[in-house]
Amino acid sequence: MNYDHELMIPWIKAGRPDWNEVCVWAIEEFGMPGDRFQTHSTENGMTFSFHDPRDLAWMKLRWS
Repeated sequence: MNYDHELMIPWIKAGRPDWNEVCVWAIEEFGMPGDRFQTHSTENGMTFSFHDPRDLAWMKLRWS
């Protein structure tokens, strides 16, 4: 399965809620990573990669 649709959320951003909230929300909406999405962390932030572009749009609407 290809996860071609990505959103990188920086670790530090004005008004950023607790990262636990972001991760819990993603699991509640999309299930555990590996089915509808995957995550990758770097020193700059966390990238959420989605199979379905509609899931990416929903994540962007909520957290961008």
